Amino acid sequence: MKKEWIDMKTRSILTFVVMLILFFSIAPFQNFVIDLLNKNSEVIQRFVGNNFVEKLKNWDFYILSQWFGKNFGQIIPIIGIILSFPLFSREFENETISFLLVRKSRKNIFYNKFIVSFIVLSIEIFVLSYIPYIYSIITNKTLSFETTTKFFIHSFIGAFFWYSISFMFSVIFNDQVKPLLTSFAILGISTTLGFLRPISFLNTYKYVLGYKIFKESTIDFTYSTSLILIGTILLSFSYYLFENKEV
Repeated sequence: MKKEWIDMKTRSILTFVVMLILFFSIAPFQNFVIDLLNKNSEVIQRFVGNNFVEKLKNWDFYILSQWFGKNFGQIIPIIGIILSFPLFSREFENETISFLLVRKSRKNIFYNKFIVSFIVLSIEIFVLSYIPYIYSIITNKTLSFETTTKFFIHSFIGAFFWYSISFMFSVIFNDQVKPLLTSFAILGISTTLGFLRPISFLNTYKYVLGYKIFKESTIDFTYSTSLILIGTILLSFSYYLFENKEV
């Protein structure tokens, strides 16, 4: 597992640091954002309604909408893809998979890569989801732990879903570029097609950004279960592919 961590250490730490910088470029500037929007009140009222700026004066709405509903939320699928796309494809591309197979079984290699990358993904999504709550405690602001947890659940399941897609492509392809490009292509196509009402379920961003939590203060259990089920099937299929892939 040490090798797996070394392989993904740079991109996982870099991703985490970038997200921390992004958070601290948002959280302390609530008043600045409100003042900026007030200066453009006519445009704001035309596109998002009269009450939007008033709602932003409430800390919980400000941080939840700007973090989960916008900045962090938009990057969650990308984090899932970035953490998994080179797991196997790098070994195939560099032909190091042959050396690994001499020392370890395919089952051992697969589970080591899955466990380490899944733990890193879980920790990053957990910390980045609860950082608004921690920041609120430190700065004496009020933010619901229950609501934060609902957004964490949507964030984690959304990240897991895109992680599993990129994970599968990492097993299929023998270079690092194709899993990355294919995953991003599917993300772009599914998001675009999701704007069509009959197939709006394809747009995972509506779920990841917490649309139902904002609207109904509840988790989307059906969509959550569907994404977990599909992600688990994709990971199981990835294991089958790796076990039977010629090296």
